[in-house]
Amino acid sequence: MNPLIRAAWLALIRLYYREITVSGAPPAPGAVILVANHPNGLLDPLVLCIGVQRPVAFLAKSTLFSNPIARLILQAFSAIPIYRAKEADTAQNDETFVRCRRLLGERGWLALFPEGISHDEPELQPLKTGAARIALQSRAPGLRVVPVGMLYEDKEVFRTRVALTFGTPIEVIPLPPGEDPSPEAVRALTARIAEALSAVVLEAENREVWRGLVAVAAWTSPDGGRDMAALDHRARTLAAAYRSLDEREPERIVEVVDATRHFVRLLDEVGVSDPFAIEARRAGHAPSPLRAIVPLLALAPVALLGAILAWAPYRLVKPLALRLSGGHADIVGTLKLMLGMAILTVTWIAWAIAAALAFGPLAGVGMLVAGPLSGFVALRWGERYDLRREVLRAHWLSLTREPVAGAVAEQRRLLAAKVEAALAANAAAAGR
Repeated sequence: MNPLIRAAWLALIRLYYREITVSGAPPAPGAVILVANHPNGLLDPLVLCIGVQRPVAFLAKSTLFSNPIARLILQAFSAIPIYRAKEADTAQNDETFVRCRRLLGERGWLALFPEGISHDEPELQPLKTGAARIALQSRAPGLRVVPVGMLYEDKEVFRTRVALTFGTPIEVIPLPPGEDPSPEAVRALTARIAEALSAVVLEAENREVWRGLVAVAAWTSPDGGRDMAALDHRARTLAAAYRSLDEREPERIVEVVDATRHFVRLLDEVGVSDPFAIEARRAGHAPSPLRAIVPLLALAPVALLGAILAWAPYRLVKPLALRLSGGHADIVGTLKLMLGMAILTVTWIAWAIAAALAFGPLAGVGMLVAGPLSGFVALRWGERYDLRREVLRAHWLSLTREPVAGAVAEQRRLLAAKVEAALAANAAAAGR
């Protein structure tokens, strides 16, 4: 049963996020503790599992195990409960640490989120000491603690992308059996983990700056941010330069910020979100409008069937997820996935029953197949429509307002030049 549950959930994650890229060198075989940031609730462990492509056990707060459905999923992924003082008797963590030592002693992999909470803040939260305690008490020769940074393109939106970045492993010398780590040793290792994790996680002083770093990284990348791993790396490079220059040369930061805001206003004015679509059209590299439209027309009948069967229930998913999240954006993606699976499954079963009652069993079976299939095509149609719409807007803008299209291209190049100058200045200052 567990392999089936794992396969089903990992398939759903691959469907929800169209691309999960991995950069950095994954650890070699042996005892490993993966430590990652925690922006997206229960989906983070599953995304991490896909990224490492091997069995990984996870630490999860004990309260999740009280829900029978959640417990079934957690057990399928070899989750180990961790007991927090505000929710349970922490003495039960003795058994948790025993299970962790056993796993690491067998050269297994353990993953945990040392911030202790899932959140939507643009900065890492203060780390708990559990990862350091488990590592020091592991008794596993050659143990490494490996930081993993997770960057979601838009964690609440279906068919977006995720980047995982493996950082430099921290070698840990476990204590002798029976010896407890000193508070100083625990704090020192926790500080090293925090530093290593910060190196692979995009952080900013607030959400506006965080979103701006991602946008500017895409607009000034040679490929327009199409390589998610490269986009993640560039955004973190920009963040480091932003923090450094803000202290030494704040006028450079003001210049880049002003250019960014001007470019955003220009894009809003012309109604285009992808400036590279305009540049591709002006350079003659963009597909023709006909090539952009034909695939949409070919898929339209099947997509229309999917929309008729499931559009109304599907539209309920987001508002329900937002309402149930209680304002916590970090769990909206988790809720959307779970609600979508439940609501759409019930919808397609209801249509199959209706078809069977009206036209016979074969019609019911056919509807049970046609429902999910046409629903997937409808989602893909919407995804393609969004991409084609940018192409068509770029064509229309180039044909009817060529000076404006030229201004967009020129302003993007100007912004890219300012960003590169700021990065060069920061690199030069760091080298002195």
